[in-house]
Amino acid sequence: MNLRPLLHLFGILCFLLLCSCTHEKMSPDPIQTKQDSSFYYFEKGKNSEGIREKISNFNKALRIIKNEKDTLITDILDYKIYYHNRIKEYDSSLYFSDSLINSATTQKDTGQIAKGYYRKSIVFRSLKKYDQQFENAFRASKFDLAIGDTSSAGRRLSEMAFAQSLTTDYIGAQESGTEALKYLSEEDSSYISNAYNTIATAYRNQGFYQDAVKEWRNALKYATTIRDSLSNLNNIALTLQDQEKYDEALKIFEDIIERSNETNKTSKARFIDNYAYTKWLQDSSAIVIDELLQAVEFRRRENDQNGLLASYDHLSDYYQFKSKRLSRIYADSLLQTAQNTSSKTSQLNALQKLIQLSPSNEIKNLSKIYIQLNDSIRKENIRAKNFFAKIRYDEKQKQEEIRSLEAESSEQRLQTEELKNQTIILSLGGMLILVSSVFGFYYLRQRHEKEKIQEAYKTESRISKKIHDELANDVYNVMGGMQNIAPNHLMDKLEHIYKRTRNISRENSSIHTGDNYLPHLVSTLSSTISENTRLILRGEETIYWNNISQEKKIILYRVLQEIMINMNKHSKARLVAIIFSEEKNSLKIQYTDNGIGVTKTNLKSGNGIQNMENRIFSIKGRLNFEIEQEKGLKIFIQIPI
Repeated sequence: MNLRPLLHLFGILCFLLLCSCTHEKMSPDPIQTKQDSSFYYFEKGKNSEGIREKISNFNKALRIIKNEKDTLITDILDYKIYYHNRIKEYDSSLYFSDSLINSATTQKDTGQIAKGYYRKSIVFRSLKKYDQQFENAFRASKFDLAIGDTSSAGRRLSEMAFAQSLTTDYIGAQESGTEALKYLSEEDSSYISNAYNTIATAYRNQGFYQDAVKEWRNALKYATTIRDSLSNLNNIALTLQDQEKYDEALKIFEDIIERSNETNKTSKARFIDNYAYTKWLQDSSAIVIDELLQAVEFRRRENDQNGLLASYDHLSDYYQFKSKRLSRIYADSLLQTAQNTSSKTSQLNALQKLIQLSPSNEIKNLSKIYIQLNDSIRKENIRAKNFFAKIRYDEKQKQEEIRSLEAESSEQRLQTEELKNQTIILSLGGMLILVSSVFGFYYLRQRHEKEKIQEAYKTESRISKKIHDELANDVYNVMGGMQNIAPNHLMDKLEHIYKRTRNISRENSSIHTGDNYLPHLVSTLSSTISENTRLILRGEETIYWNNISQEKKIILYRVLQEIMINMNKHSKARLVAIIFSEEKNSLKIQYTDNGIGVTKTNLKSGNGIQNMENRIFSIKGRLNFEIEQEKGLKIFIQIPI
């Protein structure tokens, strides 16, 4: 049911009842203003050269801020997390990541909450804790989606796919990478390239080489740097190597080695090593030892531990049938480097080589270590896959529960809404009755006031007519009968009585309230002025008299008439000014004379003054006197139109 018409009607009735509106001035929500000193240290930290100096300035900025809702807090924490991570202070990075999340939660800033979880995921990636990296990136993506930041959500999904790929959850990595591509835009080229790269890696590790090449070519389209382009080409060549398409692979390797001068030595060493190893796979008699050793030298110089894993692996394979001693030396180097880098898959690969190359008395112990490590890796990978699946499953269950609760409560909400509408209708009905009653009472009271004014006017007119038709005429007849026999002083008194009765009759005669109201009013005011007094009228022509009700015209007429009569009797004024003006739905009249004035005592004791006040107050008007004895009189009248 649409209640808007009823609510609209209710608002109109309330407006008519109150005749005025009260506007409550809402004060704006307080705006958090950054303290100059904290902002100064924040900017100084950003512009400092050393990381320690940056962090020190950020700490000073944080200490100054006292209001936990200051939005500068989250910005400072974000910078601190980043730089602590740069210098491998991971505990501090995690601590301030949690602080960022808590502060953003207090400030109800969903975007900063997402950033806090993103920062945590980066720290865990540095710690090679890929399950926790995935979990925090997943949470960040959900908060990003909640505020419609699909670009950031896509980036987090790309990072989730990378974490899954590193723990051999290739199917999960494909799903996350594919989902990331749905949200990423052209502006996120590097992340699009990474997503395709992860999907391609998953295909390659599952043996789907053609699909892997296809996805790496997609990654190549979105590569933003020469280094990334050459890396994708390198991966394509390795996949061709897996398929024993050595000629195609070598052609690509030759091309990227030629172009690798534009990249760093680490990348160039990787390309040289892969080229030499592929060439040896194609022809085991090929002499590629110089290239393999050149790659090792580059990698040692650059301390490229991951690169050395590949070099030692390839050198061990190269010498397997040429020199078991050298093959075993490189297998030992592979195992040691793998242990230093905590690469369990490389450790497993090294152990497998050593089992083949070691004497029989060592094989048993190596095999035991191999089995234990293999079981450990398998369990970790299973646990990671299950962990990733559980996070997604829990989120799915949460969403299903929300939808289920919404479905269950939908009918209740409808029933509640219907009951609420009925209550509103009944309440509105009651309010309408109440408002109607109050409005009716107000209307009847106003009508009664008008009737009182009209009745008073009729009474005055009736008395005026009776005085004119009976008393004045009787006095006049008596004067006519006594004219020849009564003394002159008695005739003068009778004539004075006759004039007074005529004046009373004139003062209370009927009033024209139609189109001739103004001429009649001006005539009355002018007629009360003696020959020695000058009357000045201003503004009476500017008043739209038809807007003024009949009752108010009558009262105004009588009040002005009473003022002029009193002036004529008492003030001895030589100049009288009456100024009319209209302002904000009010008629204003200012009377001024230069007579002898009046005292407060006379003002309070006079019946005429009391009558004027009663008349003006009966129509909700105002009447003010300004008195200065021997300096004239000022009267201010204001009545609502």
